[in-house]
Amino acid sequence: MTGLPLLERRTPGWVVLQLLEECNLRCSMCYEWGETGAYRDGRKVAELALPVALRVIDECLPTRPRFELFGGEPLLYDGIWEVISRIHGGGCDLAFPTNGTLLATHAERLVACPPSLVWISLDGPPAVNDAQRGNGVFKRALAGIAAVAAEKERRGSACPALGVTCVVTPANWEHIAELFLETLDLSQLSQVSIELQSFVTEAQHRAHVRRLRERFGVVSAPYARAYVRDASLFASMDRARIVDQLVRIRQECLTRGVRFFSQPRTLDAANIDAYLDGRWEAMTDRRERCAVPWLCAEVSARGEVTTCHTFYDVSAGNVNERSLLDIWRGEALGRWRDELRGGLLPICTACCRYYQ
Repeated sequence: MTGLPLLERRTPGWVVLQLLEECNLRCSMCYEWGETGAYRDGRKVAELALPVALRVIDECLPTRPRFELFGGEPLLYDGIWEVISRIHGGGCDLAFPTNGTLLATHAERLVACPPSLVWISLDGPPAVNDAQRGNGVFKRALAGIAAVAAEKERRGSACPALGVTCVVTPANWEHIAELFLETLDLSQLSQVSIELQSFVTEAQHRAHVRRLRERFGVVSAPYARAYVRDASLFASMDRARIVDQLVRIRQECLTRGVRFFSQPRTLDAANIDAYLDGRWEAMTDRRERCAVPWLCAEVSARGEVTTCHTFYDVSAGNVNERSLLDIWRGEALGRWRDELRGGLLPICTACCRYYQ
């Protein structure tokens, strides 16, 4: 924690809106629509109603929080431009991820009313990327980056800043340097983020479900279930070679003035080895506490409010029924924070916020 003022926040400083669950890709490693994805259970996909999304934004604008949009694929949302315009007009920072396939179509509007930052997800050079994401995806994403960069130059605009995020998996780990140092034009980017694939063990998930049942009466955790992997899946990944690639990319980014992020932050073979082996207690980056529940409100496409990114199994309330600020200040979220004061959840090591 960072002191009493943080604990006394009456409004969130960081608001994440999952606009919809739908996506136009089926990336194999995705915890939403991938091989073990939480949304592949046959249910009807959800979408946050536009009037509700705008009401939540308007509630929060007076204190100018940082906003993020999320999906599915945010650019598929019918009301995306109303959402971006409302946040932009309120003078707030806004970032969101995209698979990049729709960027070229929307380049002009993205620069005319820009978010602060757009993250494009890529997994490697063309053949490697498309093996995980689908045929032709890399070409479309790269064309989208080029279209936005060209429109920014035409308008003399610095926004939106563009970043590329890459998830390191057993299928692409040998090709990360090739992507960033040989394939992409780093002059078009302002940020790079490289993250080892998030996962939890079967034992962690069981412990998580047991704790949710005992403390909150929640009997299952399907969102968290989507992250379950056996650590043996990562055994073939050469940790020293991964570190070597990431260090070289980090240095090139430093030289070019491109911000570099990694998950985990500490880039040495022992730390990466502990991560991929599921020995998080041995990591240099291990944490005992998390400030996010006191900072961040996340609204799912179904309207459920949580503080924990993508772990939507416990809800503090629904914005279709109550205001976000009532939920933020309410008893249920207070109980959740009290629980986390006592220590992290068994699955917290799989959360990207844990490493930020």
